[in-house]
Amino acid sequence: MTIQTFDIDIKGVTETIEFEDDMPFGKFEQIIKRCANVEKEEKLLENVQQYRKEVILNSLVKAPFEISAKGIETVGYKVITEIGNKILESYPLGEYLNEMMKPFETFQNEKN
Repeated sequence: MTIQTFDIDIKGVTETIEFEDDMPFGKFEQIIKRCANVEKEEKLLENVQQYRKEVILNSLVKAPFEISAKGIETVGYKVITEIGNKILESYPLGEYLNEMMKPFETFQNEKN
């Protein structure tokens, strides 16, 4: 786990954001459990917004706003989207879900 930094313009001021580019396996699994439904493939990720919010909150280390659900709600949509996009590059959900589903695919192929 490494701290990554990037700068972002917030209300005309350049601010530094720091975040962990990896989080403990158990914490990440809890986020997936709260946000995904593995019972139905077409509803695999039921709550993308919650996933994004939880990953942002659990990986931020330093920001020019309170690192809490209430804190990020005070920041503009465009700024949080930019921060979220940068952080989520380190947490590629599609790759994770593909890895998670491989044992089920193997099982299905063996049954057929």
